[in-house]
Order: sequence, then C-alpha cells, then structure tokens
Amino acid sequence: MREWRILLVVLLAAGCASMNAFTSVSEGRTGRIDIPTLTLAPNGDETPAVVTGELSLPSDGSGRVPAVILFHSCAGVQPNLADWVEQLHRMGFATLVLDSFTARGVSEVCTGRASVSIGSRLTDAFRALSMLGAHPRIDPRRIAALGFSHGGWVTLWASQAQFERRFLRAHVEFAAHAAVYPAGCNARLLTETDMAPGPVRIFVGTDDDWTPMAPCREWVARRQAAGRRVSLVDYRGALHAFDVPAFTPPRRLADVVNPASCAVVQRRDGTFVDNEGRPFSGLSACMSRGAMLGYSPTAHKQLVADVRAFFDESFKLR
Repeated sequence: MREWRILLVVLLAAGCASMNAFTSVSEGRTGRIDIPTLTLAPNGDETPAVVTGELSLPSDGSGRVPAVILFHSCAGVQPNLADWVEQLHRMGFATLVLDSFTARGVSEVCTGRASVSIGSRLTDAFRALSMLGAHPRIDPRRIAALGFSHGGWVTLWASQAQFERRFLRAHVEFAAHAAVYPAGCNARLLTETDMAPGPVRIFVGTDDDWTPMAPCREWVARRQAAGRRVSLVDYRGALHAFDVPAFTPPRRLADVVNPASCAVVQRRDGTFVDNEGRPFSGLSACMSRGAMLGYSPTAHKQLVADVRAFFDESFKLR
C-alpha cells in the first residue's frame, strides 16, 4: 500500500507540473519554460521528466506569428543556435530552443559515453509542439521543426506517421520539417512512406563523412516515388557542421562515434538490426570512430536563405 501511495504522489506531482507549465505558456510566457515529458529507456520503461526550452518572439509585430522549434546536435545546445535564433527572428518567426540533455544530466552523446534515446527526444519534440500550440502569440498551424545532426534525426522521424501517432498528444502538427545534415537517413523504417502532412527538406554537404549525402538522397527518393513532399538541397564541398563558425579551420574529431557505414533496418517488432542482421547498437561492427567538421561561409549563407525559402513556402508567407 505504501508503494501505491508513493506512486500516486508522483503521478499527481507530475500532473500538477504539467498543468502549471501549460498554463504559463497559454498565458503568454516567454524565456525559459519547463516542458513535462518522459525519458524512455532502451527496454521501453518510461520515467516522468522535465526538460527546458528557451522561447523568444520576434521584436516586430503584435499578432500571431509562425514558430520554429530548434533541435540541437549530439553536442547539446551550442552558441551557433543563438545565431540561428537571431536569423529566424529577422524572418519574423518565434523560436523555441529545446534542450533535451541538460535536465537529464547529459552534456553530449557524440562519443557514445552517454545516451539520450531518440524516443526521449521525440517525446520532448511533440510535448514542446503541444505547448507552443497553446501560446497566444503563436499560430498553431505554422510551427516548424529545424534540427541539426542528431537533432536532424529527431526532425526526420517526427515526419513519420508511425512516430507522430505514438508521441503526439495534441491536435497540432508540424507544418514543416527542416533537417540539416541529419543522422538517421541510413535507417530504413517500416511503413516509411506513411508520413505526417508537413513537407520535409534535407540540407546536407556533399563531403559530409559523418552523416553522408548518399543515404539521404535514397531516403528522399523512396518517399518521392510514393508521392510524398520531400526534397534535398546539397552544398558542394561542404563538410558536417558547415554552418558552425567554431569549426574554422576544419578539423577531425577522432573520438565521435560514426554510423556512416551502417545500414539499419526496422523489424516488424519495432526494433532495429544492423548490416549483419544483429540488434543495432553502438557496438555494431559497422560503427567507426572519427569525422571531419568544417565551416563554410558560402554554404552557411546559402543555407540560411534556403531554410527561409522552405519555411516561407511551407507557411505560405509569400
């Protein structure tokens, strides 16, 4: 009986936290906001959690505006996201920088020493979407996802109907999905041409050796063949993280895990296997170490213009 009382207290506390967070957003709060969510363990267990996001509005205007949720890379929230926030505000969009790591006690997952599952990040994404949809300054019909690398993986999978059905808990959907040099293109999903309504566009460098272009072209081609609204923009000679000025000059990160040689397939039970048909993990034989990252001012400038054109088209702003 004591255990049941403890569980009841935990559930009530989680419910109160969720209601308080929702109320603060529905009343127009900006700045740091708490987002009640779940942490999903590899065995499927779910634990209540609260992550944070930084919500800000463009300086001009007073009515409802489109919004963009930004999903960070495997390195967590880095300074380049602040630059993206500034650019998106100039375009007239509100922004929410979603931090899936800090509250979970994780600083990075690039090296494989720590992990935050894709299921946890998808839960965060759809919970954040639900909250933004209730904000009085944000148009719930025009909220887009913008993800980078590991966050691009979140963006790609948020566009898949199977994951939207599993994780979405509100009557609001992403209006567009912009995935910048995303992980996850090399994962072949069940019912992968069954997609959410919002269009998808991938932005990737031709010389990326961490999340290479070829699997992303195949990802797009399979869905285009089924009539889905997906597309890809490539940047000649660009490496991974080509929009991050900190990688000037380019350099190799020797310690990061690299799944570029993996071909991952989802089985009927929802699990994933690697090239050898074994359960996919960081210990799979296809995994390697090391990747090149490098800034390209030319590609960066073009990327900003291309992302704006995609969002304007998706939001029907022009």
